[in-house]
Amino acid sequence: MHSEESYKPHAERRETPNEQAVEIAGRGEYTEIVQVLRENGLLDDEVARVRQEYGLDDIQCMTDDDRQEFTVLDLYDPETARHCLETYRLAREKMEKEISPGISFAQLIERQDGVSLDQFYRACLLHDIGKVEVPRAIIHHPMGDAAMLECVHHFFHELYTAGKVPAVLGLGENATDVDIDQAFKDHRMVRPIQVVPAYDVLTREELAEIYRRGFTGEETLLDIIKPHEAASGRILSERGLSVEAYLVAHHHNYGGESLRYPIAIGAMDISIDLVDVLHLADVSQALRSPARRYKEIFGDLHNMAIIVKHAEEGKVSPIAAYFWLEDDLKTYERQNKEKTSNQEKSKEEEEHLVAVRSFLTKTESAIGQALH
Repeated sequence: MHSEESYKPHAERRETPNEQAVEIAGRGEYTEIVQVLRENGLLDDEVARVRQEYGLDDIQCMTDDDRQEFTVLDLYDPETARHCLETYRLAREKMEKEISPGISFAQLIERQDGVSLDQFYRACLLHDIGKVEVPRAIIHHPMGDAAMLECVHHFFHELYTAGKVPAVLGLGENATDVDIDQAFKDHRMVRPIQVVPAYDVLTREELAEIYRRGFTGEETLLDIIKPHEAASGRILSERGLSVEAYLVAHHHNYGGESLRYPIAIGAMDISIDLVDVLHLADVSQALRSPARRYKEIFGDLHNMAIIVKHAEEGKVSPIAAYFWLEDDLKTYERQNKEKTSNQEKSKEEEEHLVAVRSFLTKTESAIGQALH
């Protein structure tokens, strides 16, 4: 015989305040997210949690408003928040290293007008705040490049026959699906996320979410991610942070434009732009991080070769890339002393090392003695 207690229906589990806050942070518009969090009495407790969890009180440039933005980013996606924090740390490390005896980029900034170190570091910490307006289904998409290649090889063939496959793949007129797949695997700087349309890899529910945000499904996953840069700039601009807004809204430099926050190096007419430094810190950290779901993880030499390619494509200035890579290569060689002979490196590693050294030599020659 069952007791009376056994017939009582199970009570539904109630969401915790944190779970409610996480749900709200996925609604898609920053201002609305903050408003609803505040109306539900959730914001202050979440800010307190994030301040402690990430050690934000140790970062002197952060204000209460900065910590609020960072909290919303953490609620949206902790991995993205961690990436922003590590981007700041990497950028700060580079800025404080000596580029010549007694001189660092941080010191050069302090001697110039137009932008402060705090403004630059704040931009690093909040450069991805606009990601909160990207559907989580895109940021959290579980399919890596290899799986995406396997499931959509037919789409690559459609792109190829339509003349839309990037020329870098070097395919002939009669390429097969297998040829196209192999070409994408060989040219690993061309990623499926750049060419595969959302409708080919998202579920019906995920597509419904991007339709709600104004997308058609024809866009690539990268097309849907890209607007976050402008959104980051808008969110910071609405706070009156014009310098930080400019830095975060241009650090990917999709348009290859001339930038406007240069740091003069010595007495010569040579400078690097802070937008470039943010770009390099962002890309370098993302390439190193195993937590970045939609980016493949490569070795150090491959990551340096990607930065060389960014410089060659005009995404970042060669001079900025020179200073960044010179330091990275010295660190790599110091940490890999036992792996110095060509025989001990893979063919791919050797190709990347040659490309990086060639770029550094060419760039140093182009700007001459002004670097010293």
